[in-house]
Amino acid sequence: MLIYTDQQRFDTIRALGNAYIHTPNLDRLVGEGVAFTQATTPSPVCLVNRWCLHSGQWSSKNRCYSNHHPGLRPPTDLPRLLRDAGYVTGLSGKNHSFLTPADMDEWDEAPAMPHHPEWEHYECWARYREQRYPRLAEEPVWTSITAEHATTASALRFLERHGNSNKPFFLWLSYLYPHTPYEAPEPYFSMYADLPPPTIEPVTLAAACKPFRQQFHQRNNDLVIPFTHEQINLMRRVYHGMVTMIDNEVGKILDFLDERGLSENTLLIFTSDHGDFQGDHGLMAKSPALYDVLVRVPLIARWPGQIDAGRLDDRFASHIDLLPTFAAAAGVPCPPQAQGVNLLPCLRDGGTGGAIRPFAFSEYGVPGTPYDEKRLIADGLASRVFTNPSNDRVSWEGNPVSLSGRIYMLRNHRWKLVDEENGGGELYDLQNDPHELRNLWDDSQYSTIRCEMQSQLVDWQAAIA
Repeated sequence: MLIYTDQQRFDTIRALGNAYIHTPNLDRLVGEGVAFTQATTPSPVCLVNRWCLHSGQWSSKNRCYSNHHPGLRPPTDLPRLLRDAGYVTGLSGKNHSFLTPADMDEWDEAPAMPHHPEWEHYECWARYREQRYPRLAEEPVWTSITAEHATTASALRFLERHGNSNKPFFLWLSYLYPHTPYEAPEPYFSMYADLPPPTIEPVTLAAACKPFRQQFHQRNNDLVIPFTHEQINLMRRVYHGMVTMIDNEVGKILDFLDERGLSENTLLIFTSDHGDFQGDHGLMAKSPALYDVLVRVPLIARWPGQIDAGRLDDRFASHIDLLPTFAAAAGVPCPPQAQGVNLLPCLRDGGTGGAIRPFAFSEYGVPGTPYDEKRLIADGLASRVFTNPSNDRVSWEGNPVSLSGRIYMLRNHRWKLVDEENGGGELYDLQNDPHELRNLWDDSQYSTIRCEMQSQLVDWQAAIA
């Protein structure tokens, strides 16, 4: 079973170090399973990551580059692999991948809201929220008429039907929260009052020698949705509330599995597709960078009696490892297309029997010539504001300037390299600069480290091509 959230940062679980947040059920998962504390997404954008997860391939291989640039459908995928092996498969919640209803036995992408006396009030509120952005709005008091509650209810119906049947099951339970827009019902909307401020460079992104795409993206965001300090503070508080609300929904699933005696027979993996800036680096939501707040994700596995419990693992797991892992758990041969690693040996016996990869890898952007200020002016785009094609009140993360050119991240426990196609890039000493504020790319004192990591990146890219 795969429980999946959208846009949840790695640092949003109390048991993994966030002293401000309330996540008793995710804490319970950490205590009953193995949490990969350095897990990373193949690419910090929804469609690309889901494409990578279900194909078991890196973005460079499947050629899915952004939410607007879908890739090549693989010969098989995670649900089809298990379905062909006799599993009953189902989706409850958000899809946003290459999968279609034909790929699952049961498909509930938009679970119906249950009837409730406050339904009319909810519809009025829904019409109101469409008129404002950033929304940062409070939903009605009744959590039982939210989409997240409906998604959980759909998953519980699936488990009720198939949990104790003669056929094994695979369920992809996929929540939208804590994705934008930032909104939550009470008590979650007002649950958090005092949170740390975002981490921002002491100078402008340009003065900090950050890539042009980040400078442009910040400028475009500020023109479309100029968040005030008060709005940023509210955004961070509501975001925490959204995570706590999802934690409560996850608790319902865990309770059902335990009460029905299904936990010992169910490999459950909890993760999210990517993170969220939350104002860090002066940026909002996601794209177009490879900072840890975007690429690191929660990744927790639980399988009582089959894998370790209460262990933290700092190896570099990735979403492309989930297809090989579920295949191994089901006793199904891993398809040759898969580029990931079976994590089961890392989950058992203290993790001594397995290895993953010596570094984390992530990538982003569309092939082509990256923009700089001169090209922006030459193309007549210097004064253009990019809004989302479907909503002109929203900044467009997939705009052609931010997406132009591929960027690649190689990260070990001390150093992070981000290589841009235009010859520039970023280098961070994570030990002394964990928030990635000081770019050492052009600092001659670190040129040897940069060159060594660039060489490793070239070798890695050749190996996964």
